[in-house]
Amino acid sequence: MFDGAGALLALALALVPGALYVWAYERQAGGKTVRMSDRVFRFVGGSAIFHALFAPLTYWVWSELWPRAREGRALPWAAWLLALAYVAVPTLAGSFVGSRVQRGVWWSRYLTGPQPAPRAWDYLFHQQVDGWIRLRLKSGEWIGGAFADANGRRSYAASFPEPPDLYLAAAVRVDPDTGEFVETPDGEIELLPSGLLVSWDEVEYLELIDV
Repeated sequence: MFDGAGALLALALALVPGALYVWAYERQAGGKTVRMSDRVFRFVGGSAIFHALFAPLTYWVWSELWPRAREGRALPWAAWLLALAYVAVPTLAGSFVGSRVQRGVWWSRYLTGPQPAPRAWDYLFHQQVDGWIRLRLKSGEWIGGAFADANGRRSYAASFPEPPDLYLAAAVRVDPDTGEFVETPDGEIELLPSGLLVSWDEVEYLELIDV
């Protein structure tokens, strides 16, 4: 049995798999948690799932390895591999699921729920789509750009809970009154060497033309 500091250490170790899973998942798919309490529930739930899956190994560690460790006896090399797996498995699982959520893979909804994105903004931009964007500012002026890899940079849209701002790696020529793209004599949309950083508070209307 554990008491005092030992009990706190055991509780922390019990939550490590869920914490690593959530951390790795959010590195790929972005943070979608409103409050710290929500994240704690994810830690606990994820840890419970991992402990249930690996319950036989946990029993072996408790019944075989723990008594040997308390007696100061040497542990087999498998114990060190288990320690690595304790960290690596939830981290790899979180990264894998998060990357599939980011790409919109159909089966990921069974793990995240049907609506993993809290706002329409996140739902639109977390899918890694490439396209042309036209924005009508509240001032009445139209601007546009490419939401893609351009000019050696990658466009970016902020994720919840951060304020929804948008960075377009390349601006394009747009008629400031009508919003129509200004094409070159060859009929192509001209990419400008500069980018655009736009706060959603300044935008009245946004159109994404998926390419």
